[in-house]
Amino acid sequence: MIRTVERFGAFILGLACLVACADAAAQDSPPVRFDNWLYFQRNTDDSERWQYRPRFYIPFALAGGGTFTQRIDLPMYYLNKVGSDNPNGDWKAGIGDWFIEESYLSPEVARNVKWSTSLRLVFPTGGASPFGSRQYQWAPSLGVVYGVPEHKLTFNPLLRYFMSYHATADGAGRVRRLDIYPTITRGLAEGWSVSLWSENAIDYNEVTKKWFVPLDVLLIKRVSKDLEFGFGGAYGMQRDDPQFLYIINGRVTLYF
Repeated sequence: MIRTVERFGAFILGLACLVACADAAAQDSPPVRFDNWLYFQRNTDDSERWQYRPRFYIPFALAGGGTFTQRIDLPMYYLNKVGSDNPNGDWKAGIGDWFIEESYLSPEVARNVKWSTSLRLVFPTGGASPFGSRQYQWAPSLGVVYGVPEHKLTFNPLLRYFMSYHATADGAGRVRRLDIYPTITRGLAEGWSVSLWSENAIDYNEVTKKWFVPLDVLLIKRVSKDLEFGFGGAYGMQRDDPQFLYIINGRVTLYF
């Protein structure tokens, strides 16, 4: 398992470098974005999880006005939740299930309106619970971006559906989940903005037929062309399919 993770990590690093170099050659492409996320999560069983998540967005400007973006997420956990890989509920560190995502954002199809689509591929690098799912997954998405510049408002509703297609161990839980992002972002004064449901989605678990509905808020400050901060959190309002009680999160974002 360790060798597999190391090889996958090397592959992701090589892919990121390759794409970044190609992006540097495309002078008209938007800047590469590097998020450094830190999360504290309190679960409904009183266990806790700290997470550091480096995230990369590597965009390419396409002919015709569209944008293709490569996204890479590499979550790392420190937690005390009970699971197959932590039966005693000790504090333990490990990586989560890493993923890559290929997305497309269209040029304007009407005034201030664009559409988006993507394909996410999740790898079972985290192993068993509470770090990973033991499942390879794929998740297509479809979204709309509608801007109201005069009010500094952007509406970006998006649907993403996760499906497992290969388990790495007997008994791994089947994944069939719909993520709903009714994302709304409002620009404020002096480079500040506030965003709802941009990080933690409303979920419907098709396996259990149950919902998880959080309230998710993120306050964002654009300091300069190259630097941005964000901090906020989420609270689980409806927890029929419990994922967490609350989350406090923040990020430092670099553009280059």
